Amino acid sequence: RLRCDWSSDVCSSDLDVSGVNLADSALIAKGKVLFMTKTCFLCHQTDPAIPAPAGLAVKSPQFIGDFWGKEREVHIGYLGPIQKVVLNEEYFIESVSQPLAKIAKGALVPMTFDPSLVNDEEILALMAYVKSLSK
Repeated sequence: RLRCDWSSDVCSSDLDVSGVNLADSALIAKGKVLFMTKTCFLCHQTDPAIPAPAGLAVKSPQFIGDFWGKEREVHIGYLGPIQKVVLNEEYFIESVSQPLAKIAKGALVPMTFDPSLVNDEEILALMAYVKSLSK
């Protein structure tokens, strides 16, 4: 999971993705099921034709288009200073494991997700699915 040194505000994850094939179709399929059952779809839109009403209301990040590996601006903590980050494996793991660490700029509220609802294997599956959506 995520380890944080709060004296320096530096977090790192011991979740190793180096041996994981994030393009594996079975892992992506599992991630898609988790995306629905863990209710991620309520806030994070993945299809331009299917809105995510809660996400539209609170301005949650959308997973549409070419987004993986791209830079975005986030608040460090809720309404904290702005920093540029890259949406990559490390950022995704941190966002799910510690949803209050970085909040997307423009989002009206932080992600209201209890990290204890997913284990490391499920985080990897969710990440594979979300990454597969980037075109």
